[in-house]
Amino acid sequence: MSATITAVLKSLPVKLCGYSGLMLPPLEDQTLAARAAEQPPSYGITDLLSYSSVCGVGLDTVPIPGDSSIEDVSALMLDTAALACKWDKPLSCRLFPVPGKAAGEMTEFNSPFLINSRVFALP
Repeated sequence: MSATITAVLKSLPVKLCGYSGLMLPPLEDQTLAARAAEQPPSYGITDLLSYSSVCGVGLDTVPIPGDSSIEDVSALMLDTAALACKWDKPLSCRLFPVPGKAAGEMTEFNSPFLINSRVFALP
């Protein structure tokens, strides 16, 4: 579905400028947040990265454990960079380390801009 949306948008006779693409932000979308909170979750961080290679703009507002190691976060960022190079497209990696939370636990944000969801496990 997301590949179809991207194809339609790219076929429009308009000049593109800036950063454009399908965003899949788990902490900013009700449905994505709900699906991530399911047991078992409907998708994971690896799925989001895979979707980005086809149609997305990278990892956006993805909650990760607050005690994630620099090595694990770096590895995920390198995977994102590798996809960006392979597909010659800009990809973001906007991760939200959540202090005191482990993978599988619910976030407890008190913000009108973020939707609470389950913390993603790093690959």
